[in-house]
Amino acid sequence: MDLIRKKMTINVNNQLQSISDHSSIEGLLEQLNIVSNGIAIAINNEVVSKEKWSTIFLQKEDRVTIIQATQGG
Repeated sequence: MDLIRKKMTINVNNQLQSISDHSSIEGLLEQLNIVSNGIAIAINNEVVSKEKWSTIFLQKEDRVTIIQATQGG
């Protein structure tokens, strides 16, 4: 029996993304090849602390905002 991972669609920075069902925030970053250093993440306009990224699982149609920290002077 083949194990087929179901997909769901979420909104990441105003772009639709198809990701595996039951993906954590860490899983999302891995699927999108995004390095986790220097970023902040909000789900449905609520900031999620980095400590919770492995335990918060995304739901269909969630709105995820990924903000990259920048340096300047």
